[in-house]
Amino acid sequence: MMAQAKSPGAWEQEFVRLSYEWEKVYAYGDAAGMCTDGVVLDRIRKELLEIRKKLDVKGADERLTIPPEVPKSFMACADEIRTQAQCAVQEYLAMEEYRYMQAVLPKLTPKQKKGTRVLEVSGKVMGLADALAEDNLVVLREYGSPGMLTGLIVETAKKLQGLPLKQAAVPEKRQEDHQEDWQVEGQMSIYDLAVT
Repeated sequence: MMAQAKSPGAWEQEFVRLSYEWEKVYAYGDAAGMCTDGVVLDRIRKELLEIRKKLDVKGADERLTIPPEVPKSFMACADEIRTQAQCAVQEYLAMEEYRYMQAVLPKLTPKQKKGTRVLEVSGKVMGLADALAEDNLVVLREYGSPGMLTGLIVETAKKLQGLPLKQAAVPEKRQEDHQEDWQVEGQMSIYDLAVT
């Protein structure tokens, strides 16, 4: 059984639907995708161009317009994304529970780190701070909502409070290379001759 070709009316409805989707992404962004809004808008625009070609062949309505091209790096609501992420990072770094997590992190065994997911939580906060510094709007939009990690941070800090902690290793003083008394500074030894 062959698939039936869409009628011009069906193509026009699809064109209208995609045009609305383009407008929505342009105005509010596409939080579902892990790419820039410019990439999503370009994909929708290409679909609209394909439909327009099909409609032009069938003698369709001329008032169906193609939206303009936008840069691939375009992000809708960029300033709002940055502001929310900045608030979120400040909130997390100021939390007593987060500071506690960071303080006890060096005192945890690898098994404790894995069991409490402290590295994952710390990594998310630090990754968000790095994304803010790099102005990575895709990551900021995905993880930069204030309060998004608060519950996870509190839960992880509670897990850590019940654990026995090992003493942090005190770094040993590095011993400087001292020349032996019998060798005068600047004098070559037989070992130096073998190297040269």
